[in-house]
Amino acid sequence: MNNFIKCGKKEVGVKNRASRAENSKFICTLTGGQEMRLKFILTVFVIFAISSFNVVAYAQSNDKIYGLTIDDSWYERVSLKEVVSSLKKLKTRPTARIVMSKDTEPKEYVKIFKEIHKVADVMAEPVDSYEMNLYEDVDSYKKRFKDSYKYLGKYVDIWEIGNEVNGEEWIKQDNSLVADKIMAVYDVIKAKGGKTAVTFYYENPDYQRDMIKWIKTYIPKKLRKNLDYAFISYYEDDNEGYEPDWKNVFNKFGKLFPKSKIGIGECGNTAKTATDKSKIKMFNQYYSMPKYTKNYVGGYFWWNYVLDCIPMKNNKVYKAVYDTFKCIDTKIQ
Repeated sequence: MNNFIKCGKKEVGVKNRASRAENSKFICTLTGGQEMRLKFILTVFVIFAISSFNVVAYAQSNDKIYGLTIDDSWYERVSLKEVVSSLKKLKTRPTARIVMSKDTEPKEYVKIFKEIHKVADVMAEPVDSYEMNLYEDVDSYKKRFKDSYKYLGKYVDIWEIGNEVNGEEWIKQDNSLVADKIMAVYDVIKAKGGKTAVTFYYENPDYQRDMIKWIKTYIPKKLRKNLDYAFISYYEDDNEGYEPDWKNVFNKFGKLFPKSKIGIGECGNTAKTATDKSKIKMFNQYYSMPKYTKNYVGGYFWWNYVLDCIPMKNNKVYKAVYDTFKCIDTKIQ
């Protein structure tokens, strides 16, 4: 976000096989009535287990991502328990982007990542675009990600190795250096078997800053051919309300990342004049986007989730989020 708001291998041997045989033998000695009751109980249990799994894993099993951003602005006003509880209540397991601050060491995030990962998939953002230029060279950027992986790797599903990387206006760093930093971290994460994502920033065409041209100029073909996820960040409030032709944008974007899953990497109603009504309208607008291309997976990652949705009680925006996640299987068609 480009403004100050963002805020030992188990042995299977004779003993285990004997145990299974004893269990089978036990079932065979049950009376007919007992056996039927046992079968009924087991059937109900299996159906319940499968149904529960389908509810929380629908999006992931269909390669869909419904993301929410947990930014770095809430620590002093909202408890971690509240954040986790809000995510846990959602009927479909979300993907939570966790934004990290440079002045906080990765090991200090262990509790946050561990607790959130219990109720959501996690996309880690060790470096926000607004802090990209604080990492003055490739080595310092690599170290940030190596340290993050060391302490947080077991809780992370996707690594955002670059956030709004073409945001020249606020990154204020040589574009080639930015690209080198991303490429170096890509190699680090992929060597460990991790999944990688890069988020680019789209702007009103009138501003004469072409995202597609920037990608072609600075992002190496190796990255464009192998990146797991490529996302687009867009804020209408920062672009005079301009609404892109998303089908056209994603058709062009997808051609640059033919093997990547693509989607919206950030969105939100961040204007000072925003109301609950305007936030809900924009949230519904983005989270109901159609499947623009074959490899479009959604994403969205509403930036001000914590600010807008917590506390949950009597919160109209949280109710809109909850309702969307309750019927999420009708969204991307």
